[in-house]
Amino acid sequence: MRYLYITLLVCFAVIFVSCGQDTESRDDVPPQQPSMMPRSDDAIYPQAGVRAEPTLTDRNYWTRIEWYRNPEDDLAGYRVRRWAETTNSGEAPVVADLAMNVQLPDNFVLFWIDHGNDQLGDPANLLAPDNQGITHGYWWQVQAYDTAGNRSEWSDSVYYRMIYNPYNLSVQGTGNDTQVMWNYPIGGSSTYLSFYKIRVYSEWYGIDSLIWDYDVQLYESSNALTIGVNGAFTPMTHDCTYVWQLNAISYVASETNDLPLAGSAMYTTFIYQE
Repeated sequence: MRYLYITLLVCFAVIFVSCGQDTESRDDVPPQQPSMMPRSDDAIYPQAGVRAEPTLTDRNYWTRIEWYRNPEDDLAGYRVRRWAETTNSGEAPVVADLAMNVQLPDNFVLFWIDHGNDQLGDPANLLAPDNQGITHGYWWQVQAYDTAGNRSEWSDSVYYRMIYNPYNLSVQGTGNDTQVMWNYPIGGSSTYLSFYKIRVYSEWYGIDSLIWDYDVQLYESSNALTIGVNGAFTPMTHDCTYVWQLNAISYVASETNDLPLAGSAMYTTFIYQE
């Protein structure tokens, strides 16, 4: 009888372990550390990496960050954290939780546009310069997680800061007399301005859509420029919709490079009429 009791205990133990403690099939391997896309120079089109995201209104200050998709088959999504340059990563709140195939398409290169909301997702315009034009830089990192909830190490950090947007951006005229006009505040953050980058491309985007790419060294409060006046220019197509994008760019020295790590961007659209 004693041997039968022991045998039953062993059987129950085997059943309990096999049904409730399946350690061999448990996934506890985290995804690999995400890799951020290197930032391209502003002369490159299309641009890559961290940069100002063009907006239709000068009240928006948005930053775009890009990274490479992780290779894991069970990849579920990414978290993004952001912190001001006056703080440190240990104080960084998570500002986005992005699920694959929901907020993120299943592409090789992924991106997220930071609208400057607070950690609760409420509008706060945190990336904008203050009323005196003083700019504030921020750092971003991304972290991958899988369907089992395992999290990777945080990626390397990327940095960017916003300067004043151009304002009153508009396109007027027809044919080869089409002009872009804009204003920029003199003083304040204009001291950070190095030059403007103007690009005109057809609305469908793509590298072959670019018809004009030009650097502008103008620092007036009111500016106007006729399309194609300088630089390579491809004739526009009648009744085609085009995007006129204006970047205000500041070259900022850093410990690692002297690429422009500050700027802002606006765009407007127009239909070309001869």
